[in-house]
Amino acid sequence: MSQRFVLVVLLLLCVGNSYAGVLDKKGKWYGFWGWNRASYANSDLHLTGNGYDFTLRDVVATDRPTPFGIDPYFNPLNFTLPQTNGRVGYFLTDTFSVSFGIDHMKYVMVQDQTVNIDGTIGGGTAFDGPYAPGDTITLTSDFLTFEHTDGLNMFSVEFEQYFPFWLGHQGSSALSAYWGMGAGFMYPRTNAMLFGQTRHDDFNVAGYAVSAKAGMEWLFKNDIFARLIYKVGDINMNNVRTTYDPSDKLTQRIQFQELTLAFGMYF
Repeated sequence: MSQRFVLVVLLLLCVGNSYAGVLDKKGKWYGFWGWNRASYANSDLHLTGNGYDFTLRDVVATDRPTPFGIDPYFNPLNFTLPQTNGRVGYFLTDTFSVSFGIDHMKYVMVQDQTVNIDGTIGGGTAFDGPYAPGDTITLTSDFLTFEHTDGLNMFSVEFEQYFPFWLGHQGSSALSAYWGMGAGFMYPRTNAMLFGQTRHDDFNVAGYAVSAKAGMEWLFKNDIFARLIYKVGDINMNNVRTTYDPSDKLTQRIQFQELTLAFGMYF
């Protein structure tokens, strides 16, 4: 770590602490709504059920942003359709807050990619057979379609620390940097079809997640703000549903990055 970086961090901490009392946030609530883009590291999908137990290795997936427009982004009936974020928080001190909210991301497995597979598939499907490490399979739609598109929902509690470094006239506007950490549970609505069976599309508590974030806040008009938030996280789901048979399930670990633009207010 360079001395210049350490100096910048120390300066930010000092300036932030000097402005904290001026901003006087202790005891205030805040809420925001925003929109995100997400990216995902390749992940393994472990599928188990009656007659099969196999793993798909390094599966590629993307997010699915909704094209921007007044509808659905600002339509009260459809505003939850895009990839969105909502959060409510409370300031314990002038610089520390705790918040609760949802990150509504979307995760879509890339169709027709070829991946490594190992394990066994039975039960009279067109894909029956033992698979040794190094074997490959193409993820055609009659084999597997898989996405969390309504969505990859993360409900979490987060703790944040703020570092104000610029104040406008009489504190009516300000710029702050902040960072935070959080943890919560995953409640995806998984859209999946395995071996051509009936498509599954239902909400389910599937696992947990941890995350860390950093960002910038621009406070203007006293209590209205905009935030740019960068978040990384680790999602562990050991109970993803793929069919309506309770014995069928998928285990998945997803490492993600998320960039969010949000608008909110203090009250």
